[in-house]
Amino acid sequence: MNTAAEHDARLRERFPELDLSVTDALDMPTIVVPAARIVDVLTFLRDEAGFTMLTDLSACDWHGRQPRYHVNYHLYSLDSSGRARVKVELADEPEPHVPTATPVFAAANWHEREVFDFFGIVFDGHPDLRRILMPDEWIGHPLRKDYPVGGVPVEYRIEPAYVGENVVPRDTRPAAGGVPVRLRRDRGRLSHMTWTGPPASGVPVHKPSQAEEISEEGKDS
Repeated sequence: MNTAAEHDARLRERFPELDLSVTDALDMPTIVVPAARIVDVLTFLRDEAGFTMLTDLSACDWHGRQPRYHVNYHLYSLDSSGRARVKVELADEPEPHVPTATPVFAAANWHEREVFDFFGIVFDGHPDLRRILMPDEWIGHPLRKDYPVGGVPVEYRIEPAYVGENVVPRDTRPAAGGVPVRLRRDRGRLSHMTWTGPPASGVPVHKPSQAEEISEEGKDS
């Protein structure tokens, strides 16, 4: 069972009460199912259609659309080498919910934790639903399209585009020939090729010390 038509026929025979959508996408047949029945459909595809492997579980945030979130389950059949995508669409809510797929595929455990971590989608019944990559105290979900874009101020000594409030002109950056691109360090001490451009406001200017060459063996000459 590898084509969308075959999927559609067998699924509608097994689940006549469901409003299913089965299409031939560019890469594999895609089956859109109601969130509340995702476990039933995944179980059927595993036991009756030969899709015994969950290769990936991911999500997309279509901010500004309804439904906003798509949760995608990518399945693989070891017998036929067929692939299928099962998709659940979720509304724009602070905490969208979908049942966990861990009773069907144990591999869904860490995948669902990643989706929860980055998108804030709650997998009901998950045995250990907590962040997997971001710190536990992190606020928000970074892969949501409305997550604020920010950064951490960093002071660079080597080839900065800007230092604090001071913009380094392009023609004075190392890549433009201002200083050599290949910079040498003497175990963290400033060398004669260390960037000494304008520092950020209030940051003292570091003066380069006398250059000291380093031998190939890593010992001072």
